[in-house]
Amino acid sequence: MKRITIILAVFSFVFISSIHADIRLGVKAGVNLANASLSSDAIKTSNFTGFQVGPVIEIGLPLISVDAAVLYNQQGLAFNPLKANKEYFKEKDSRLDVPVNLKFKLGSSLLGCFLTAGPYASLRLVNSLSDQIKNKNFGAGVNVGAGVSLLRHLQIGVNYKISVTDDYQLFNTENAIVELAAKGKARVWSITAAYLF
Repeated sequence: MKRITIILAVFSFVFISSIHADIRLGVKAGVNLANASLSSDAIKTSNFTGFQVGPVIEIGLPLISVDAAVLYNQQGLAFNPLKANKEYFKEKDSRLDVPVNLKFKLGSSLLGCFLTAGPYASLRLVNSLSDQIKNKNFGAGVNVGAGVSLLRHLQIGVNYKISVTDDYQLFNTENAIVELAAKGKARVWSITAAYLF
């Protein structure tokens, strides 16, 4: 009986909250600065600049909301084996990311700030990497971010995406420049702007 009461109370809270919830659709775009954490010290990595763009939805109350998006995300990997010269090999990685964040908001509708955190799932769209690198079809991780909202419609934010699954695998081929196999997790900083209607 106690479980049923708790379930009914939670269901009632969610239902009542959804009636008063503000639902807004919009578009988000931004610049990515990607790097990778590799399991081998024999390979150095550098930053790779890409972009993201896609629709976003925000469902919530004045102080807390859920922010979800479907983003075309171009990131990549720039790597240099220590035995090679100073040249970095750059490989693009196109993915479809689906982040779902909990957003805590402070301030007014004219000027406010927010903090976000939540998980994301990532699907590979194009296999554009070289023979020495395999990018995984599916990835997952967590997002953390912060930003400001202006005039109720514009949101500018900074986000850090931390992969918990291996996104890349560098391995040996006949003409390989990488002698040691290594696995890598993506780390991506993003600066974004979203316009919500």
